Amino acid sequence: MTNEVVPYEQRIGALTAGDVRAQVNLIQHIMREVMKGPTKDNPEGVHYGIIPGTGKKPTLLKAGAEKLLLTFRMDPQYEITERQDGAHYTVVSKCILYHIETGKRLGSGMGSCSSRESKYAYRQANRKCPNCGAEAIIKGKDFKGDGRPTGWVCFSKKGGCGQKFKDGDKAIEAQATGRVPNEDLADQYNTVLKIANKRSLVAAVLNATAASDIFTQDIEDEPRDMGRAEVVDSDGVITNAEASAIGAHGSELDEATGDTRPRSTPSAPASSAPHTRDNVVSAQSYVTISADQHIAIMDLLREYDINAERACKSWKVSSVSLLAADQYERAMQWIERAHNTEMAGQG
Repeated sequence: MTNEVVPYEQRIGALTAGDVRAQVNLIQHIMREVMKGPTKDNPEGVHYGIIPGTGKKPTLLKAGAEKLLLTFRMDPQYEITERQDGAHYTVVSKCILYHIETGKRLGSGMGSCSSRESKYAYRQANRKCPNCGAEAIIKGKDFKGDGRPTGWVCFSKKGGCGQKFKDGDKAIEAQATGRVPNEDLADQYNTVLKIANKRSLVAAVLNATAASDIFTQDIEDEPRDMGRAEVVDSDGVITNAEASAIGAHGSELDEATGDTRPRSTPSAPASSAPHTRDNVVSAQSYVTISADQHIAIMDLLREYDINAERACKSWKVSSVSLLAADQYERAMQWIERAHNTEMAGQG
């Protein structure tokens, strides 16, 4: 019989402080060497991203969660509960993670999704042409500025037939537009199931790896509030060159053309330069458009059938989401001018 004292952490099978530090270091190493975060060309990120309005902590995306599954040799198994309420479908998913080598249960996470969520329960209704059936009806423009009725036109650039209709035509104006209930909810059922499982998977990975201090929950499919751009390269910082590429030094839209031009700023004293790699510029100084403004711009581009890539090229940004907040109004004016030019050409 021995009187050897067994440390408490060994008696309960606990990890040591060194073990915990090693696991955190491994996750951070995988982030640096394998995962792809947000860049100026892909501000959403591939494996993790930084969502505007949610602070600086990266958000773990499904692809990133799968990389951590591979790293820690975890096998996800799902238990789902389904509920049908009329045409609506709700899924509650529980993801349980098991160690592939030993079969030990490592952790779990919950997630849910429902067709009652607004993105599934509703759709955007547009006016259809009574002649060809295309959702390409737009209001005519008063190019002459005489205030006379402009009527409606089935816009050929949106796949329409070019047919024109008078103001007051009930076949056009009696149609419901905007957000309307989605009559094809069954088309969303598979998506609802996959999203519920995705949410539970990310939650389980965060729980099992204790990585919540590194990542937040995956909220890539949630509404995004106004925030600040957080664009980083593979080293986790934004350089002067990268900042210039997305206009982080400041730019403004030309009033006449709608294009961007450099904003003149006084030279900063040398002592104020950030003491980071390659004179790093803080991305937090670059305020982007809000989620609502982003939606408004994309809706108008789609309505007028203007290519977003073309607009971004004119605005000198790689993505609409990187447009500066103070450029929103002029960007909308640029879209209107571009549309008017197209319409005048058709006329």
